[in-house]
Amino acid sequence: MLAKEEFILLRDFIYDKTGIHFAENKTYLLESRLTNRLGELGFSTFQDYYYFLKYGGEKVKAELTSLFEVVTTNETFFFRNPPQLDAFKVLLKKNYLNGTIPTQPIRIWSAGCSTGEEPYTLAIIMEEISAVMGKNIPYVIYGTDISLKVLDSAKRAVFNAYSVRGMDDALRKKYFTENNNLHTLKENLKRNIKFDFLNLMDTDAYRRYKQMDMIFCRNVLIYFDEKMKKKVIDHFHESLKLQGYLTIGHAESLHNISRAFKPLVFPGTITYQKG
Repeated sequence: MLAKEEFILLRDFIYDKTGIHFAENKTYLLESRLTNRLGELGFSTFQDYYYFLKYGGEKVKAELTSLFEVVTTNETFFFRNPPQLDAFKVLLKKNYLNGTIPTQPIRIWSAGCSTGEEPYTLAIIMEEISAVMGKNIPYVIYGTDISLKVLDSAKRAVFNAYSVRGMDDALRKKYFTENNNLHTLKENLKRNIKFDFLNLMDTDAYRRYKQMDMIFCRNVLIYFDEKMKKKVIDHFHESLKLQGYLTIGHAESLHNISRAFKPLVFPGTITYQKG
């Protein structure tokens, strides 16, 4: 059983490394997620595991990868929250595709992309708009996550029926091949998407993502405390172009976090614009 003192030690260590905050009423959740790590490493107590993480030297680097896997939640699917995607289409057409094709690629960042459903959804939307316009719209989508496991899954781009359940049948048939109830994304949709590891706690990592037109970071802030939320949003603000757009989870808000964004109200959702 995870004692209170052990919980505090591990909670604070995880927070320092990832920014993810476990409230005290989440003790059982943290215990259940870490129990397998103790078994695989041969530790008999959570305190032993903590001291290994704290003082284990070079061996800890590999374990941090496993730790990141178990403390993150990866719940996603294609075309999640349609009102936000409808707002994305409106902003694209109004600001980037207003009668002309942009000379530079539209740069979109999916932060906390999990197994890839969000960046691939955005790519499908871009391809569909290109088809309607009869022109190839240049774009690049960056998908980042703290979990190497989900990034590998995103790159493989093989999805179960649950992941594609919200898709229009015509789109699913157009962009996937189906076999044994698994849906494999067609290769041509991957060409403008780049996946990479990124820890939102790592200030230096944001330097790779500058001059973004749009950032999606949905259902990630809910795992952070106020201090970490402000840090992440400040970095997103720096990463966006002037007048660029930030989309967060429909249950999340920038209220009391940042006044550097202008809220734009759309049917069923809000998008934030860098002023």
